[in-house]
This record gives sequence, structure tokens and C-alpha cells, in this order.
Amino acid sequence: MSELFPSLSLKHSLAIFWLRLCLATTLIQAPLVYGQVYNSLVVSEILSDPTPVRNLPNAEYIELYNRTTRAISLKNWTIQVGERRSLLPEVSISAGAYLLLCAPADTSIFQTFGPTAGVSRFLLPNSGATLSLFNEKNTLVFSLTYAEQWWPAAMRGGYALEMVDSENPCGQLSNWKVSTHPDGGTPGRPNAVAATNADRSPPVAERVEVLSARNFAVTFNERLDSLQLGDFAFEGREISHILLESPSFSTIFLEIVSPLNPGQAYQLTLQNAADCAGNYARETTLTVGLPQLADSGDVVLNEILFDPRPGGVDFVEIYNQTSKFINLKNWSIGNLNQGIPSSFRVITTRNVLLLPYQFLALTIDPEKVAAEYPTEHSRNFLKLASMPAFPDKSGGVVLRDSQETIFDHFAYEASFHSPFLRDAEGVSLERLFPEKPASERSNWQSAASVVGYATPGYGNSQRISDQPVEDFFVEPEAFTPNGDGNDDIAIIRYSLPVSGQIGSIRIYDVQGRLIRYLINNQWIGSEGNVQWDGSDDQGRPVRTGYYLILIETFDAQGNQRQFKKRVAVVHP
Repeated sequence: MSELFPSLSLKHSLAIFWLRLCLATTLIQAPLVYGQVYNSLVVSEILSDPTPVRNLPNAEYIELYNRTTRAISLKNWTIQVGERRSLLPEVSISAGAYLLLCAPADTSIFQTFGPTAGVSRFLLPNSGATLSLFNEKNTLVFSLTYAEQWWPAAMRGGYALEMVDSENPCGQLSNWKVSTHPDGGTPGRPNAVAATNADRSPPVAERVEVLSARNFAVTFNERLDSLQLGDFAFEGREISHILLESPSFSTIFLEIVSPLNPGQAYQLTLQNAADCAGNYARETTLTVGLPQLADSGDVVLNEILFDPRPGGVDFVEIYNQTSKFINLKNWSIGNLNQGIPSSFRVITTRNVLLLPYQFLALTIDPEKVAAEYPTEHSRNFLKLASMPAFPDKSGGVVLRDSQETIFDHFAYEASFHSPFLRDAEGVSLERLFPEKPASERSNWQSAASVVGYATPGYGNSQRISDQPVEDFFVEPEAFTPNGDGNDDIAIIRYSLPVSGQIGSIRIYDVQGRLIRYLINNQWIGSEGNVQWDGSDDQGRPVRTGYYLILIETFDAQGNQRQFKKRVAVVHP
């Protein structure tokens, strides 16, 4: 040893030798440190319902993927499925490699696909669960909450869910798809749906829950970065504590120093919360107030879609017609079976507030409903785990509170739709007067065609305004359709004193020639607007000059009305 370090004593030489040996050992074990990093190891594939069997084994599995450049040891790691937690086997996953987890009895049938490990009490609920990985220090490394609705109805057996982009591990439904491989999945191999799917959208605060007069929970639409929770300001109150919920990382708990006053509305402003991809939330203001007990008639059924288009889903809209903040926790909706309320489903088990004069659409798939009925209006949705069945021909919907007191009910028939509709599929029924009983047949009308035949989460197209306004008016009275972003279109707005109107709008030039049919016998509703971009029926720009707008309306009783308006087209 002294020959290796001629200038040092044997004692010092041995000390340096052991120091180098320890350093070498540390370097050998260094790859294990990578397992401490959040999302270093991820769940990349899930098969929770293997039947009907395709070309994969008739058994459940989870696929783990090591995103790092070094091996990760799973010694003393655990996996939690729902409330059940199990110790993982003492195995390592190489860099960029996969490991299949399954029941111990199924390891032999999965080993042909790649490295496999058995996990005691391994069970994946078909209806969905939260999967969480914890390292040997009990630190959360990865978490995912999947749901049955992530699979199309026709593919809820025999098909695996696959992560689309492993570089977007925080992505929930937006980063997961059903496997497109003929076998139904790709255990131990790169995913069939693999593609670039970067998250470039900022996180959005969806709601705030009032847990007490001093405690609140703000829920975002995606996972947040635990080190970038942003800035919060509570109107008239000092915030004393901020905590991020684990393992969802999508809810922030707030505590204020002094409690809120009953019957008063407050503004909670937040900004700069970052998601896992580094996108920052824009400034958002949420209205908060202490919940009050709802009286009969405070919350009503306001709209229902019971016959959606193919691939669509039902929705039920409720409306708070008071100035109260109403807690919807443990409220439920049901249907009518031979006139008897039944099949109730809980709306939410959380402290979700229905704000004063707020519309709220209840559905199992808000994204699908929003895509089916786009609008520029601000609107509100609440996702339900399940909903009762609403038959297409006839049925009913029932709303009750947390004490199972029935607040409202409506028995519908497909014949309630307008006789002018060729097909009522995808058309909702809207309530005209919230203060009038839902049982009155005359209080319901088909949603207008000009809004897409439904208004989920915002004011009804057929609602009757109590404000006396002109039936039709045009703004601006002169417009310049040149694409500069300033007065490029003419907007024909209307507010009618009655609902159930059919309308036609035609544009004529000063010689009386018809140049554009904007709408032809469409179901227009009581409020709305129609736009003209200054082109004729062939899509060609019209000349500079004055144009006559002829508006004709009629209803099922044969009542007809005609309006004439003028607009000028100017080409600079």
C-alpha cells in the first residue's frame, strides 16, 4: 500500500484507500438516488379488466417505466391501489426499461413479455382507482387516478390504457388512451399510442370548497408543482397557511386568520400556480361565501338533455335562483320509474358551492358536452361518477338535497319538443320560468338551433327576460369587413317577449335583390344573435352601400311578425 502513496505513512495510505473505496461504493449506489425524484418511475400501462380476452393473458397487470438514465431499486418501495397498500419485490428496473406488476400467481404467464414481479393482494378495480408509488423513504414518486370512463363503452374489457407521452407524466386523461395494438395492449414494450403530447396549457382553478369559516380547498384541473403554488389573496382576510394535497397534487388547502361573515360574498384571487410542465396559472378570481341552508324552490331543474346524439352523453342543469351560497355535498339526482323517484346518484361528496344565481350542468363527461355544444359564454360543469338513465321517449328527473328531501322533479315526454323540429336527437328541453312549477308542460321548450340546440352551464336560449328591450337591433350600423379586427362583422341581436319562435333572416341590396339567406326557418329562441360577415350566398364580398335586413318570425300558433333593419357595408 505504501508503494501506492510513497509520501504518506501506511496509516494515511490505508485511510485514503478506504476513502476511495467508499467513494466508489457511493458511485455504484448513486443510480438509486434517481428513484427519489418525483415521476422518475411512472405507471405507463394499466389493464384492469382483461375480459373479454383478446391476445393478452386473462389477468390484470400494471406496467412500470423507468424514465431516468440509471437503474432504480424497488427495495422497500410500496404501491397503493385505492386504500390497499402492498410492498414491492426487491428488484431493480434498468434505465429506460419496463417492469410488469401482477398477482404472484400470474407472474409465469407475463414473464414472456419481459421482467415481471408479483405483488401480494394485487387487485385493480374496473371502475377506477388511485395508483400511487412510494419509495423506501415513503416519499410519493408517482400517482395516477384512472376511471372507467377513460375507456370507450365498447372497449371496457380486454384493452389496456397506455400513457401517450412519458415526458408528460403529470397528464391525466389528456395523456392516456386505450391501446391501439391488436393484442389489446403492449406489456413490456413501447406503447402503441406513444406520441409527443406536451402540456402547454396553464392550470385552471375549477372551484373553491368552503370547509369551514376559516378553511378552504381550491381544486385545479391538473397536477401542480409542489414548489410553485403561486400567489393567493383573500378579500379582507389574511391567509395563514397554504398546503398542497397529496397524492393528487391538484388541490390547495387555505386557512385564513379570521373567519368569514355569514351572508357576505368574498373574492379569492390567485395566480402563478405552476403545473408539472412549468405552465403558470393566469390571474383568476373566485367568489366565496359561507353556505346557507337551502329552502324549497331555491334550487331548481333548469335544462335536460335526455336524447343525446350518437356518442354523446346526457346532462341535467340545475339553477340557484337565490342570493344564497348552497353546499351541494351529498345532494343527488334520480329518475322516475312509473312515476316513482328512483335510481338516485350522488352529485358530489365534496363541499361544492352552488353560487348565487349560478347555472350548473351535471354530466359524466363535461369535456364531451362542452365540445358538442361550444359557446363563447362562460359556463359551469360538474363531473359525476355516474348518472341515472334518462330514456329517450319518456322519463323524468328528480333533484333532492342531502337530507333526501325532493327539491324539484320533472316528468318529460319526447313530444314536449317543438313540432317544427325534424329530429329532436341532441336537443335539450329548457325551462322558461324558474319560478314556475316544473310540472307545467308550457314551462318547457326545445333549445334554439342558433345556440346549437342546448345551453349547458349557462342561461337558457328560451328564457324570458323581464326587461323591455327592442326585439331586434343591429350593431354596428356600419361595418368594415376587411379583417383588421375592428367592426369586421354586423351582429343582429334579439330579445323576444315570447319563446318558441321560428325565424328567417335575409339580406337585400338597395335594388331589392336577395343576396344572402342568413338563417332559414330556424328555431331561434327568445335571446341570441346572428352574424353577417359582409358576403353573399356564394361567399363573395358585397359592395359598399346600404343593405336591408328582413326578419320574419312565427310560432306554432300561427302568429307572424316582420322586422326591417338597415346596415351599411363600407370598404375603405
